[in-house]
Amino acid sequence: MRSFSKSVCLLLALFLTVAGVTPSVAAPSDADREQIARVEAYLDTLKTLKADFLQIDSLGGIAEGEVYLRKPGRMRFEYKPPAQILVVADGLWLVFHDKELKETTRLPLSATPVNILLKENVKLSGDVTVTKVDHEANTLRITIVDTANPDEGNIVLIFSDNPLQLRQWLVTDAQGQVTSISLGKLEKNIKLKPELFTFFDSDYE
Repeated sequence: MRSFSKSVCLLLALFLTVAGVTPSVAAPSDADREQIARVEAYLDTLKTLKADFLQIDSLGGIAEGEVYLRKPGRMRFEYKPPAQILVVADGLWLVFHDKELKETTRLPLSATPVNILLKENVKLSGDVTVTKVDHEANTLRITIVDTANPDEGNIVLIFSDNPLQLRQWLVTDAQGQVTSISLGKLEKNIKLKPELFTFFDSDYE
């Protein structure tokens, strides 16, 4: 089993923006703006979500589990054994917990790119900037950076099309290493228990 520090480093690659190469941002074309508007409208329809996930890191490490989302600001990654990690967004903090070592790290949710998916009304402008739109066949890819800090990495949202559906997101680190989360068996706008999105240290002592 990986140590807590190594496990958290792997997970931070998924959720934190990290130093990278400053992208060259051109003004979006009319076609790009149309696709961005479609993505915003689709993400606004996701009030809750449940799906299986498959995580692959740049070294080929694989983990899987279930992900739950409830807007605004709530998300939970429940990893299957042998992984011993739980990740919970409670609306304010993103909490990483190592069940084996009973150690916890908290990060401001607003400082993480996954926060893009958790807003009540998604706007891919203002605080964030779309740097690239790729639309081919039945796949749409949207690359997003923090507007104020465009050199601090990016997140790529990947959708299947006809109909539009979120399938994957990617985070690239400063060395060009990519960690991906792929979704399967996605269910949207279902009832989810509030306790999925709470974390108390005492529950895991």
